[in-house]
Amino acid sequence: MESAALALMRRDGYENVTVASIVSAAGISRTTFFRYFGSKPGVIWYAFDTTIERLAAAIAAAGADADALDTVRAAVVESTRAAVRDSPVWLERFQLLDTVPELQAESHRHWERWKRVIAEHIAGHLGGAPDAVIPLAVAGAFHSGFVAQLRAWRGDRDRDAFIAHLDRDMGRVAALLRPLPSADPD
Repeated sequence: MESAALALMRRDGYENVTVASIVSAAGISRTTFFRYFGSKPGVIWYAFDTTIERLAAAIAAAGADADALDTVRAAVVESTRAAVRDSPVWLERFQLLDTVPELQAESHRHWERWKRVIAEHIAGHLGGAPDAVIPLAVAGAFHSGFVAQLRAWRGDRDRDAFIAHLDRDMGRVAALLRPLPSADPD
């Protein structure tokens, strides 16, 4: 379903694809489509939202004494590796997200959830609030590195190479943030 929908959107343009054309291409009913996705933009965001859950689980699984920045780097890479492995079109969705105004309008909410997971982890490590400047800045830095790597990826590039480059770049972000400052003063 997801592959059929993204293939149509990339071929015909997001604006020209309807739910009816997606269900026809995927050979499913409208009821099945709406059970899984809820809307046309839901096709694009569904797998990303699952990746946010994986990111949170990977961070939660890290030991309490693990380095906070290494934990984030590893969690971003592993949650993305799992997503890329599970979906043959996971990376392709970001080409649409960068170019379709309707999807760009929705992107803030999803990216804020992604960053919130990281900010909460950093705040827990520092003993401060997730909305304080340091946790938000750290989350923003990882987000920027992640988006830069997504934008650098081209569909003809190997997915394993993408993960290797993401790991390298997340390591660079972590290095830039060392040493992690203490919690923000009240």
